[in-house]
Amino acid sequence: MESSAHIAGNKALEMPLVRGNAPAFPLEINIAIGFLVLTLAVGIWFGLPFSFPNGDRAASVGVNYLYPLIAIAIWAAIMVFQRSKQVTSTFFVALPAYALVLLCHFNLKLWIPHLNPRLWDQAYWASDQAIRPLIDGAMAFRTTLDPVIPLDSNFYMLGFIALFYLAFGYACLKRPETFRELVLAAIIMQIMGSFAYLVAPALGPFLFEAGVEPPATLAQQSMLASWHANTAGGAEWIATEGGRQITVGLAAMPSLHAGGAFLFLIYALRYTVALRLPFTLLFAFIAIDAVANRWHYAVDLPAGMALAAIATWIAAGLVKQSSPIGHIGKSQE
Repeated sequence: MESSAHIAGNKALEMPLVRGNAPAFPLEINIAIGFLVLTLAVGIWFGLPFSFPNGDRAASVGVNYLYPLIAIAIWAAIMVFQRSKQVTSTFFVALPAYALVLLCHFNLKLWIPHLNPRLWDQAYWASDQAIRPLIDGAMAFRTTLDPVIPLDSNFYMLGFIALFYLAFGYACLKRPETFRELVLAAIIMQIMGSFAYLVAPALGPFLFEAGVEPPATLAQQSMLASWHANTAGGAEWIATEGGRQITVGLAAMPSLHAGGAFLFLIYALRYTVALRLPFTLLFAFIAIDAVANRWHYAVDLPAGMALAAIATWIAAGLVKQSSPIGHIGKSQE
């Protein structure tokens, strides 16, 4: 028999947000639309065109971030099949909202050279040199894992995507009352990260040395070539190449991969014992590999983790305020 808190949580997911007696758009949609308006305003102000994915690079969007959306769609289909009305609507709100946020995120990332052209790579590289034994240790540790996780496996990205599937799947099947908070946190972190890139932008330590993973090095050189073309071509290059190369924007600070992995680890620590160990291991690998393959300076990681912590705090507050019955307690299974 379901607990009263679990039943109440599911009923809360079915109820639309209201102001007085008038129905309102779901909070996720409002946030996504607000981010879209702000992104378009930035583009108009700086004369930069908004791009939609197309061609070969459109497929690579999934490899970077959009495959997690498939996870949402799969679990939504399962819920429909199982006729679980109390959570299905939440999934179908989360899917377009998260997709829209990611589209804006990629556009802002592509615009970085024109919004704030000053790069801080020299300063971040100096900070890496100050803790050089830690950097060397990360690279050595990743190399020793080669027999288990090959250096050409791209597990850095595959492990990150696995976190999405595991977290969304668990929330769907075991803790549906927490799914909305999880998605809101991911959306909020993505938005904050998009603008955090502009504070003190950097391309990455691969400018100074190669990482231990050959595929990552090849990808970095390709993205760097696109960055140079983007910088030189400006709005005209974005207008003609933006859709095909929407995922090539370089931004090291903060690390949203480390931040995203940490966000899911926070979720596991709050809501489930079952996911704590695998999420801890995946987070540790992503954090170490981000440094070892020279995508990120060491300082990028705590910056991304701080964004994740702030995003989870904001999401919890928003869910609590928007729910007619208040936030579900942090019971753990």
